[in-house]
Amino acid sequence: MSFVPGHISLTFSVWPNADPLAMGSIGMGVVLPQGVHCAVVKEEKNSDENIVIRKGETVEDPVTLRAIELLGFHNKGLTIYLRHDLPIGSGFGISGASALAACLELEKDLDLCIKAAHQAEIEFKTGLGDVIAIATSLKNHIFPCIVIRHEPGYGGKVDFFPIKEKFLVCISGLGRETSEIISDKKWIEIINSAALGIEFNEVTIRSAIKIGRSFTEKSGLINKNISVIFDDTPIGAVSTVAHLGTSIIAISDDLPKLSESLEKFGEIRNY
Repeated sequence: MSFVPGHISLTFSVWPNADPLAMGSIGMGVVLPQGVHCAVVKEEKNSDENIVIRKGETVEDPVTLRAIELLGFHNKGLTIYLRHDLPIGSGFGISGASALAACLELEKDLDLCIKAAHQAEIEFKTGLGDVIAIATSLKNHIFPCIVIRHEPGYGGKVDFFPIKEKFLVCISGLGRETSEIISDKKWIEIINSAALGIEFNEVTIRSAIKIGRSFTEKSGLINKNISVIFDDTPIGAVSTVAHLGTSIIAISDDLPKLSESLEKFGEIRNY
């Protein structure tokens, strides 16, 4: 069984390209120690169609199916079992993580798997840089960690920084539709403008969250629910959004107090 961690995007800018491997995003995020577990089996059934099973039920997962198709496993009668530690659509990069996990069950060449999972995400507009960030963490066997993507797409320059401090995530809200945002030219212009001039100096989880908060406010990627959570965060704590979702990542010198203040908004995960 393979494991692929989830990823929280703190900042990003959209870099379109006709080549799906070259298209992607520049920005900073946090790779978490939780994510997706996957097993792939060839079962006796009447169809050669590949299927995805989650929580005991067949689900639509075109990104995962496209990723393994790109590896040469289209219509092989495979059953892909996924177990998620984190919810889909809440800003944890689970779509890309699921695709990469399935690929790694079928192909041990990590670079081929990264290409397939990244291209599948680009084609279905479910993410831009999650797979690249996650793969960096996997290659170095370090998570949680902060990953900074300096260049878009597969093969671009990436830096990573292990996280030593404790932080928490509040799984809040119903999520957002990533494809609607990254397909909208007006949103892309706003987001890219907000990302201009961001400097990644002396990277720590606290400074990363602060930068993410500034980007969130400048980009307008915020709703009423998120505003309420921000307003209720204790003095001395720093919080921001897991893009493009509605969950919150936060840090404080008093994590128990921070956790108590945020638990009314959703499930708390401590890392």
